[in-house]
Amino acid sequence: MLKDMRITHKLPLIMIAFALISALTTGVVAYYHAVDAIEDQAESKLYSLLESRTSSLEHYFDSIQRDIVYHAHSHLVQRALRDFSRTWKLLPENAVGNKPATQSKKTAYLQKHYITLNPFPLGHKASLLNAKDGSLYSKMHEEYHVDFTAFIDAGSFYDVFLINKQGDIVYSAKKENDFATNLIDGSWSQTGLADVFNKAVKKPVDSDLYFSDFSIHTPSNDAPASFIATPVMDEQGHFLGVFAVQLSIDKLDQVMHVTAGMGKTGETYLVGDDYLMRSNSRFYNGRSILQIKADTESVKRALTGEEGVNVSMDYRDHLVFSAFKPFDILGHRWSVMAEIDKDEVLEPIYALNRLLLLAGVVIAAAIALIGYLLSSDLSAPIKSMTETMKKLAKNDLSVNISVEKRKDEVGSMALALIEFKNFAMEREALRKHLNYMANHDTLTGLPNREFVMSYLGGILQKEEETIFTIMFADLDGFKGVNDDMGHQAGDELLKQVSERLLGSVGEADVVGRIGGDEFVVILPSVAKEGDAREVALKMLETVKLPYQIEEKDVNIGVSIGAASYPAHTNNIDELLRAADAAMYHAKRTGKNRFVYHAHLV
Repeated sequence: MLKDMRITHKLPLIMIAFALISALTTGVVAYYHAVDAIEDQAESKLYSLLESRTSSLEHYFDSIQRDIVYHAHSHLVQRALRDFSRTWKLLPENAVGNKPATQSKKTAYLQKHYITLNPFPLGHKASLLNAKDGSLYSKMHEEYHVDFTAFIDAGSFYDVFLINKQGDIVYSAKKENDFATNLIDGSWSQTGLADVFNKAVKKPVDSDLYFSDFSIHTPSNDAPASFIATPVMDEQGHFLGVFAVQLSIDKLDQVMHVTAGMGKTGETYLVGDDYLMRSNSRFYNGRSILQIKADTESVKRALTGEEGVNVSMDYRDHLVFSAFKPFDILGHRWSVMAEIDKDEVLEPIYALNRLLLLAGVVIAAAIALIGYLLSSDLSAPIKSMTETMKKLAKNDLSVNISVEKRKDEVGSMALALIEFKNFAMEREALRKHLNYMANHDTLTGLPNREFVMSYLGGILQKEEETIFTIMFADLDGFKGVNDDMGHQAGDELLKQVSERLLGSVGEADVVGRIGGDEFVVILPSVAKEGDAREVALKMLETVKLPYQIEEKDVNIGVSIGAASYPAHTNNIDELLRAADAAMYHAKRTGKNRFVYHAHLV
């Protein structure tokens, strides 16, 4: 085309012509295409947010289920269930002579001493360690109660229950009105807690989990409650009773109430098969769970197993972009919803159209001004940038972008290329940062539980012979500091303890925080008690030194338990339980000491 025209005239002419055509075409079709583009983008973004919330939910419930099974298999829960069941039979020791009390008298006795006479206010009854009634039950309660309230302090559970085979709630952490009652014929035999207990005892199978969907639970001040339970077996496989937990509504709301990327009108929430909400709404003050009904088209489709995005009316009668997906949890189906008002999505369209038209005019004017000069020196920098883009396409971020500074389209292309490279570098840095955050504790910077388990898996995959020792360390006296001085002081104390633990081990050793005030230490290439004890003694001496917290001297201790691979077992789960059992033995036998698992066998 125009073969006889000089390139210094031809190229500017062609560029100007196409720029004007492009600007005109853009102005005509911008409105129609902008709507489609923004709607597609909104649907894609909304569905991505829905996928993110679903993934977080799956991780949340998977973690809860793993924790429940882990605790049910722990020596702590098995011993506690035995001890509480045994002392339950003796209640009340000094109230009815030598004859065992009836179930109703046991209920009245324990509720009197742990609820009615409990000096702590409603909602804080769990702070009582010992009712001081002289009973063997209260002695057992003082021994185990701190360990079980630690489960609640970890944040996933609202309450924990130990239930014997006869349906008696022989222990609960919160001490609400269902404590010490019978779930078979007692006042709360029709609750969700009774439901999961009856399922667990009907045909007890080790590690099986049973779930009760949210319903009004009168003992919890008529709040919605959901329960998960599992049978507890001893080492010989004999059924001991049931370990049950009441889920934390606040923790579930934390998972769902992520407003990043949701704008002013967006929210994510859960709906059950009765069309009532299973999480609290962002737009309602007070409680929404089991209060707000959302029988919308999107919810109905999700409950039948569909997933997708549509435009429909929401539970507030607003026209919204609605992303929906089913979520199944232990035989129950919920719908996960992510929605944002359509008006908010389409708000930028008119501004975008004006911007596109203005951009077209500016581009056409710029080409008209610099077209002649561009034709004489365009090919060389374009060729150079083409080679650079090929290298960047191969993820070669070390390539040097060297294009002479200029203010025309070639210069703009060079700047865009530099921004593309910077974006690629930022994306790689972000990926590494997100990976670090996913595997480290946000407070102390130590590796978290996921990192520790992955690290242990990596050790076992090595071809050479593997030996190592794992230690569980739980702080003694931390709860008192946290209660007396506040969580901020507790956080500062945890940071200082983490630094001291790191200073007590070698560079090849791993120190991780797995929850609350519990830490894990992995000693590669250590399999002898003497070597492990040497490290543990250093940790004991270091941790017990005074701390300066808010200009006050604070003293705490640490109880440490250890087990070695493969000396004690070649199964990781069993090794973790062995170290955990050794640590709890250290706490029960004096605290601030080290126990090696071999001495427990």
